[in-house]
Amino acid sequence: MLLTDLISSFAADPHDTAGLAAIDITGLAADSRAVTAGDLFFALVGSHADGRDFAAAAITAGAAAIVTDMRPLDDALQNATIPVLQTDNPRLAMAQAAARFWPRQPAMIAAVTGTNGKTSTVEFMRQIWKRVTWDSASIGTLGMQGIESRDMQGTMMGLAALTTPDALRLHPALHQLAGAGITHLAIEASSHGLEQHRLDGMNVHIAGFTNLSRDHLDHHPDMDAYFAAKTRLFTDLLMPGGTAVINIDDAHGARLAAQLRGDDSREIVVLTIGETKGADFHIQAITPMEFGLDITVAHGHTVMRVPVALAGRFQAMNAMTAAVMAHASGLALHDSLGALAYVTGAEGRMQLIAGHPAGLRVIIDYAHTPDALRAALVALRPEAGNRLAVLFGAGGDRDPGKRPMMGAAAAELADLVFVTDDNPRSEAPDAIRRDIIAACPQAREISDRAEAISVALSELGHDDVLLIAGKGHENFQLVGDETLPFSDASVARKVIGDLASARQQGAQR
Repeated sequence: MLLTDLISSFAADPHDTAGLAAIDITGLAADSRAVTAGDLFFALVGSHADGRDFAAAAITAGAAAIVTDMRPLDDALQNATIPVLQTDNPRLAMAQAAARFWPRQPAMIAAVTGTNGKTSTVEFMRQIWKRVTWDSASIGTLGMQGIESRDMQGTMMGLAALTTPDALRLHPALHQLAGAGITHLAIEASSHGLEQHRLDGMNVHIAGFTNLSRDHLDHHPDMDAYFAAKTRLFTDLLMPGGTAVINIDDAHGARLAAQLRGDDSREIVVLTIGETKGADFHIQAITPMEFGLDITVAHGHTVMRVPVALAGRFQAMNAMTAAVMAHASGLALHDSLGALAYVTGAEGRMQLIAGHPAGLRVIIDYAHTPDALRAALVALRPEAGNRLAVLFGAGGDRDPGKRPMMGAAAAELADLVFVTDDNPRSEAPDAIRRDIIAACPQAREISDRAEAISVALSELGHDDVLLIAGKGHENFQLVGDETLPFSDASVARKVIGDLASARQQGAQR
């Protein structure tokens, strides 16, 4: 593809621009180690490195041209043997170029943003579409789901299990998904991904907003900046005439809905959901049942009861968000709501680990923010006939202000609290635990996470509920500069198996 077809505009070029149109680009790269002959190299400023420092390596590897920002060029770039193009926003230019280089996309794309609930909502949406036999997939924290029976013609270009992959991984994936027959895609949109233009160039037909609470303030300067990053999905990426599905129980969601309804220029359809009166889909009741939850929802003059095999009030909201978004994608409302009876929870999201010999109910959830931990505990309290216990830690090198807030939520809402390590990264684990325990001094402190899970599972019993929070689906633990294999679910199953074997052997004696 010609360079001028990929990069529509640039601010300056020290070379003769007449020859740019003749340059044929055979690939795109933002990592000099991945550059091959004929590639367009994007020299971006990252959190740990500056792509300009690797421009010489990219040229040596055969790069045909370089795109970078508007900072003055050093001597090496000024005297480069290939064109060096400058633009105010090279990340946006990279996403737009990727969309042109890999132009195919699924015909219907729905993106979900919010602090909590993104993973469950996109997974529920994929399952609803699958239930009605629409060819669907999802992309997000759990990786790519729904392609098991597809011929994807090799690997997905290195697509990792990230909330929102970068543009040079995302657009090749979209291209291959469309080529494999996937027509409907649900994708998570993180604030980092939106701010860094990872989703730009993607045709977003439906956008969902779950909620906004304190998180990522190590990256965003304040909540207003965090909210502004989220709103890009609706103001910049959602196609004109598209549909926004918004939870207005959340104050930021109510603000977003009002903002979008006040903008007539793009003719966005706004559908609101929530327990708030006046919501387009008004949730009148969420009733715990033996099988899960029974949701009563009113839309217009119609009142419907929807059973879901899920735990927790917030999962009811995630399920309803998914159903309304599926309806906005063209599915009849009775089909989208009816399919909720068949959805199952995403891995690490209010995930039940069964088989405890004493009848302990064990739940694993990704809750790693104060609001998410509070919501999970409130959701599980009705299921605890006896004690409600929680086991959690907090990540290192992340917003330290949320640690005492999580401790306070645990102290207020749980009968027993076990504080352990999460992903300490480069911080001292004991310092992180101290930050938490300052707000819950009665907590039991056990540094080793596997030992903490073992102790909790051994000491709790019939009619108790244990929430193991913070890591959810993760199968690793980040300690210092090491990535160690670790899974809450695997550890819990191993301990439960050992307890069951010990009980059986004791009964045989």
